[in-house]
Amino acid sequence: MNNFVAIIPAAGDSSRYSGEIPKQFLRVDGRTVLELSIKPLLDFSECLGVCVLVPPEDQYHKALEIKDNPKIFLAEGGTSRIDSVAKGVKFWQQSELSYDYILIHDAARPCLRSSDVQQLLDSIDSEVDGVVLGIPCSDTIKKVSAKGSLILNTLDRSKLWRAFTPQIFRKEVLQKNALEENIEKEFTDEASLVEANGGKLKMVKGFEDNIKLTFPEDLGLIKSILSSQGRLES
Repeated sequence: MNNFVAIIPAAGDSSRYSGEIPKQFLRVDGRTVLELSIKPLLDFSECLGVCVLVPPEDQYHKALEIKDNPKIFLAEGGTSRIDSVAKGVKFWQQSELSYDYILIHDAARPCLRSSDVQQLLDSIDSEVDGVVLGIPCSDTIKKVSAKGSLILNTLDRSKLWRAFTPQIFRKEVLQKNALEENIEKEFTDEASLVEANGGKLKMVKGFEDNIKLTFPEDLGLIKSILSSQGRLES
């Protein structure tokens, strides 16, 4: 059994969402986006605990119903995603739990299916340091200039994937790579951090509707997806 602990970096200020309430605390059918993102992880006995990194002096997390679950642990996050993840890694290092893997999932990716988590766990093997959920690119991908958005060339999409979360890593690899010397670097996901330090990772195909809440117009689509999954009460 591949026992794992999870880290949910939820301390972001949702700058691209531009809402009054941080997007992870918005409610969909009475439940927060954060709670919906966490729920599929709790369906697995292999999940020994979930550390949620919340904003300093945050008030919204106090209303979370899920905080009463014995597997949920709340901790203060950092000023960046990688800083929050590092705090989560240290939290689990100091715990008494015995686990083999650390899973990272976005706080604002509520359409995750339990079957995607199972696919991730089934794809773990001793030859790699971690597994990343995603899908192959089906669109034509253009590389453009930083100034003027002029098309420079068209990339070969046959080798390109869109990376999602969850992402799961051997605990030793993430503990090694989420150290202080890496905090100042800008990584958009934990796989990028592990890659930059020579880690060997592989992709596994998930569902395309595992989207992230980024802009206000995404919320309607997320409600539709959750409804089609039968995860909304109405």
